[in-house]
Amino acid sequence: MEITQLKEAQLQASISSLKEQLSPHFLFNTLNTLSSISKEENVKEYVTELSNVYRYLLSFQKKDAVTIEEELEFATSYIYIIKARMEEAIDIKININEETRKTKLPPLTLQLLIENALKHNVASVSKPLIILITDRDPGWLSVSNNFQPRIYTQPSTGTGLDNIRRRYHLLFGRDISIEQSEQFFLIKLPVILP
Repeated sequence: MEITQLKEAQLQASISSLKEQLSPHFLFNTLNTLSSISKEENVKEYVTELSNVYRYLLSFQKKDAVTIEEELEFATSYIYIIKARMEEAIDIKININEETRKTKLPPLTLQLLIENALKHNVASVSKPLIILITDRDPGWLSVSNNFQPRIYTQPSTGTGLDNIRRRYHLLFGRDISIEQSEQFFLIKLPVILP
């Protein structure tokens, strides 16, 4: 009886594994088909960037660290999707030198910080949200935005920033820095050498 149950559990695990492989494969095929049948160039470009985002999510979800260069390639596709929706209501500027691009950070860190800025700030054409990603302070990668807080009915849980803080502490034994004033909100991530 136990052997039968074990074999059944192994079979279920194999089926689950196959399903996980089929799902991304099906999605990528669907996105490629959508891109090829569309006659509009902006639709093709949007689908390509969406595919890049999904591919990164699948590729790096089990990794502890990636290079800032890899994260920026993903962030570029993610930013494209945001800009398609928000247009002139958001402006994201990246200025990072080549040496810093070779250093490491936990995957999806920049995406979480961009998402955090969007979630907590007003972003409109008349009051655009400006996000800067730089390495102007030696030893730090800085992500800042103009501070335009939304009026909430419920307080923030702080889950995104806490996730980043815990990952930096567990993976690298380092702490992030958070600064806030009436004009800006700044997260500083320690540069982790490869």
